[in-house]
Amino acid sequence: MKAAHRLPLFGLLLTPVLTLAQDPTPNDQQPKLEEVLVSGDKIARPLTETVSSVVVESAEDIAASTAASMKDIVSRYANLVSANGDREIAIRGVPQGGIGGEGETISVLLDGVALPAKAASFAGPLSAWDLEQVEVFRGAQSTSQGRSSLAGAVILESRYPTDYWDLALRAGVMSRDGHDYAIAAGGPLSDTLRFRVSHQDRYDNGDVKNITRDEDDAGREIRRNSRAGFTWLPSTFDHYRLDYRVSRSSNEFGDPLHDSSQGERTETSNVRTSQDNVTILHSLRQSLVLSERWQLESVSGWTELDDLYIIDFDRSAADGGYSDNTIDERIASQELRLRFQGEQLNGFIGLYYSDSERATSTVGYDVAAGGGTVLLNGFINGTRDVQTGAFFIDGDWQFAERWRLSAGVRINREEFAYTGVADLSLDLTAPLPGAPVIPLSDEMSDALVFAAPSLVPPDYDVADDGAFTDVLPKVSLAWDLLDDLMLGVSYREGYRSGGTSISFFGGAVSTFEPEYTSTWELAVRWQLPGHGLLLASNLFHTRWRDQQVTIGETSGFETTTTNAGKSHYYGLETELRWQATSHLELFASLGYLHSEFDEFVNDGEDYAGNEFPFSPEYSAGAGIVLRDWHKLSASLSANHVAEVYSDPDNDSRSQSDARTLVNAKVSYTLSEGLSFSVFARNLLDDLNEQGALVAGDRIASRYGEPRSLGAMLEWRLHP
Repeated sequence: MKAAHRLPLFGLLLTPVLTLAQDPTPNDQQPKLEEVLVSGDKIARPLTETVSSVVVESAEDIAASTAASMKDIVSRYANLVSANGDREIAIRGVPQGGIGGEGETISVLLDGVALPAKAASFAGPLSAWDLEQVEVFRGAQSTSQGRSSLAGAVILESRYPTDYWDLALRAGVMSRDGHDYAIAAGGPLSDTLRFRVSHQDRYDNGDVKNITRDEDDAGREIRRNSRAGFTWLPSTFDHYRLDYRVSRSSNEFGDPLHDSSQGERTETSNVRTSQDNVTILHSLRQSLVLSERWQLESVSGWTELDDLYIIDFDRSAADGGYSDNTIDERIASQELRLRFQGEQLNGFIGLYYSDSERATSTVGYDVAAGGGTVLLNGFINGTRDVQTGAFFIDGDWQFAERWRLSAGVRINREEFAYTGVADLSLDLTAPLPGAPVIPLSDEMSDALVFAAPSLVPPDYDVADDGAFTDVLPKVSLAWDLLDDLMLGVSYREGYRSGGTSISFFGGAVSTFEPEYTSTWELAVRWQLPGHGLLLASNLFHTRWRDQQVTIGETSGFETTTTNAGKSHYYGLETELRWQATSHLELFASLGYLHSEFDEFVNDGEDYAGNEFPFSPEYSAGAGIVLRDWHKLSASLSANHVAEVYSDPDNDSRSQSDARTLVNAKVSYTLSEGLSFSVFARNLLDDLNEQGALVAGDRIASRYGEPRSLGAMLEWRLHP
């Protein structure tokens, strides 16, 4: 079904639901939206008073939807798209892994602690089960969150331990032999101590078939996510609060990149691709009220990530070798904040420190090189150690009855050290089929590398280190034009860290500087409380300077990073929510985005005028939620994303068509606390292609979730 025909169909699907829920609302019970507090930028404000472009999903919103993970929650809003086979998100056309260069551009924090890059993009504890709230900030959050937040930030908060007993159980089945089993429980252990635990086991076979190995689970996802926590409020010291959370995910994934030359959603690898990831996150948050106006806060974090990725090197039916790729990452962090709350002035000053250690290893087995004349065996290892320290200050000043000035600055210091080691052995392949492979001595291998450096990669042992200091300001002005209408203007700067790039083959070392963005925004927040209506809109313009870009073919292994780019992007995102009746809520979202490279030359090819990868010109969504109407609850939503390129070169072969994803859920209460639900994600079975990798004449595709149908029983015990 063509995308142009799907939105009218969506309107027809809405009609009966709108008709069903038209219960009259008494005049003294006008429908109203619950006030939403935004806390991700560390000063709690109502959404109607927040100048930043942000969307907020509560636990109730998540439960009413079909969302299974963070990407399902995020991608239904304007200028937020799921990319690279649901392996990352992009905010305003900037993907998590960046357009080029090193490091992340979007921070993902769980319970106040930043997740490592691989865990934050797709592999970590990102389950939507038992989340309290999700906040998504569009635009740089470098002043508030520091490194890795040039494009925005996603704030995940798990459910709080409660002072009452609570139990939730779920048993579900899904398409492709899938299942979803989950439990959450908690309550008071004493007058001062509360706890909560949760666990989810979710399996999806995927619908990508490996036609070489005759396997139908090449795109599988197996997710096991556990959380636990407690809150301590000592009676003898009632000004103190302690919250501890631990999350652990143990997940397995198939291949995200498929040689689909034999048909859509197929692959031809002769090696079974598998990625196993274990991520553990500890969060310890403490607060101490010092006086009526002053409060001391601490956030301590520790994360561990272990990742093993086994891939077919050439992703084809040929015997082109394979490799084991591992990541071992540890991050310790500490943040201290001193908060002040006055009648007209409130804010905080703080200190932050983190120590990150990351080790990577690739072990290759019979990898073809030199046009197939030699086979490579050996390893390529790397380390990255980064220490970050920061001083920051942020605050709001209500300097007049209807005017509020907000300002902040972050002084960030970062020190880094990189190493890279390659030790490869070469075997000369025989010219005749079936003849033996001839191992080469180290001397002969070195001679072959010297004779044909462009065909056979050399060994190397390299290292580099450095440091950068950055000052990152932000300022905004809000004007309450009317009691229910706010206008705002803001300016903020974002950055992504500098560092060292070591090419995978060859070990070429390139040191690059930080990159920076400067963003102006206009904001409108309009609320009609008596009509249950809220409009939030942001108009933005961003200039990107000293842009980190990747030089060399993006699908290759001999790339370097340099600050050779300059670009700009601008656009609009608008969200509308309407609480039509006490049971019925509608929402709509519209985004426009224009992105363009001003300067970017890659090996003589000029990309100036090209658009960013994963930067759709427009995105739109709409939906309806029916809650607790005659034992019936339901939701229906549609999200449309325009076509996108996958690479800065804007090769037409890397372009993914526009996609429209329709999701639906219907729940019926069978008895007190017990409900039965049926749901569908990608109901119309859109191909949902989310990118392609072009390497010479070969094209490998990336797909998002296919049509998924399911049913589940849920039982919840509440007071």
